[in-house]
Amino acid sequence: MRSLQTVRATMRFFAKGLTAGAMVASIGISTSANAEWQDPIDSPAIQSHKTISSLLLDVVSTGERLVAVGERGHIIYSDDNGISWMQADVPVMTTLTAVHFPDTSNGWAVGHDAVVLRTRDAGVTWEKQFDGFKANALVLEQAKLLKDNVQTALNQAKVAEDDDLVDQLTERLDTVTYALEDAQFDFDDRSTKPLLDVWFKNSQEGFVVGAYGMIFKTENGGTNWQNWSGHVQNPDRFHLNAITDTGANRLMIVGEMGTILRSANGGGSFEKMFSPYEGSFFGVLNMNNDKVQIAFGLRGNLARTDDFGSTWTLLDTGTQQSLIGGVDRRGRVAYLVGNGGVFAKGIDSGRKWEATTRSGRSAAAAVVETNAGHMIVVGENGIEVVNKSGENVNVTVKSVKG
Repeated sequence: MRSLQTVRATMRFFAKGLTAGAMVASIGISTSANAEWQDPIDSPAIQSHKTISSLLLDVVSTGERLVAVGERGHIIYSDDNGISWMQADVPVMTTLTAVHFPDTSNGWAVGHDAVVLRTRDAGVTWEKQFDGFKANALVLEQAKLLKDNVQTALNQAKVAEDDDLVDQLTERLDTVTYALEDAQFDFDDRSTKPLLDVWFKNSQEGFVVGAYGMIFKTENGGTNWQNWSGHVQNPDRFHLNAITDTGANRLMIVGEMGTILRSANGGGSFEKMFSPYEGSFFGVLNMNNDKVQIAFGLRGNLARTDDFGSTWTLLDTGTQQSLIGGVDRRGRVAYLVGNGGVFAKGIDSGRKWEATTRSGRSAAAAVVETNAGHMIVVGENGIEVVNKSGENVNVTVKSVKG
């Protein structure tokens, strides 16, 4: 089994060569030794004042409100630029890895066990729409259909005595048969995989991506989902860690082993692009004002493109710490955070970077700029309020519920 180092939810903090099992355990659902086990997919998140200081993996701005997600199904929101936080009502206890709002009211969060949650009231309450069991059923259904189609085409090629096509389809049949066996195993074993990012174009159309090449699409606000892996050039099923909108009906995905995928047709199909780096990318940031994309990942590696991924340039970030999350400051400045408390600033449309390691600070997963001008960083120890140099602002973050 490939190491889950490259999975966004674990790599954010545990890039230390741990085994896949150890990593999942280290940020999995904690239960008391003498408590009865509860299925995190079907158990509501526990209300607690400690959510602001527990592991958080993503934070976004919806306009006036900030929303953050993390372990144990924690979702918290703030209406005063991140100084005080309320805890949302969430129907699962599974670790949540990413959140996205296409508008001020509608939002989606994803996480372990392929959970997808939706809110219609700006993050106050959430409902579960999808999980790993439904994902396994969709993948199995498609795998069976694909094998049947390839087998039918192969039989027709044999009747037509088209030897070249027979050879091609025989090889293809071996591939889809293996995929079917894999899908059947996951379905029977009831094993689930984490979703790692989510993006919605509007309140109806969106994508979720995750480990082992998972990608699903919805066209009706998450009521129904389609397995979209057949539309993506990712035959090795590398982990897909992040997806973002790059404007003009174009999308970009980055992931394991230097994977860079782009879509010029709104996600109808994704083609694999040349990558200047063979390690994992954990995020991709679109600098809206300049039509520039920044992909960042392991050991401080960062690549920049200004032609929608046709060519990439590796840049020196001044750090060897893994870069996990980032934000474009509404202009030609970008900020990235990551392991070791690193805080990196990019100027000149992302051409020049300088990084500082915040002494004594924990690993960070995501960063967002508030309307008040300071930054909210989330990570291993919950919420931090920092300025644009990465220095902590002297304010007391508080929980007002739980």
